[in-house]
Amino acid sequence: MANTHRKRESGDPAPPTICDPLAHPMRTRILDVVNEEPMSPVRFLDEGFSPMTFNKRQTGLSYISYHFRALEKAGCVEVMETRPRRGATEHIYRGCSRVFFSDAEFEALPFEKRQRLSQSSFQGLVARTDGAIRSGTFDQRAERHMTWRGGEVDQQGWEEILEIYAEAFVAAEEARERSALRLIEEGTEPIPITTAMLVFESPPRKMRF
Repeated sequence: MANTHRKRESGDPAPPTICDPLAHPMRTRILDVVNEEPMSPVRFLDEGFSPMTFNKRQTGLSYISYHFRALEKAGCVEVMETRPRRGATEHIYRGCSRVFFSDAEFEALPFEKRQRLSQSSFQGLVARTDGAIRSGTFDQRAERHMTWRGGEVDQQGWEEILEIYAEAFVAAEEARERSALRLIEEGTEPIPITTAMLVFESPPRKMRF
């Protein structure tokens, strides 16, 4: 019987990753926009969201629609509504990930559903980060924060770190809500930001590609 779990040889193609659907910058841009608000390809083109320009509108619309469909096929976006538009049908897409789950809600989900949710959420984060780096806003402020590290902990360490990150998230959300009120009261110009936190179990070293 053939061994279907052999170790990948150096010449073998790398297995696909969850970021493969974002290999094209157009898809990265689409996912960044659609995760913030529902969007159709025609609106994406006509309202200037596209990072590319086209000599002919129909050429641009066909090209952008193709990448919307590719993201839909990969499970990154879904059609939430269709509307008749000038003898055609306008497809309006939204991101597939729900933002918040309680621990109990997430634990109750089948493992495969958890994976799909994690995939779509992380792809959205990658798209948003990529857009910020490409536009220059990611490093525009020298005090911007980006840290990560790997390590090993026991069960108690795992639980302590999760609690620390949960408390930080609550504090950050409270600060964001206070800021939203000040923006309304003072009428100042908002600063668009993205915040993210990740705590997860890594695979053993030998299982990492």
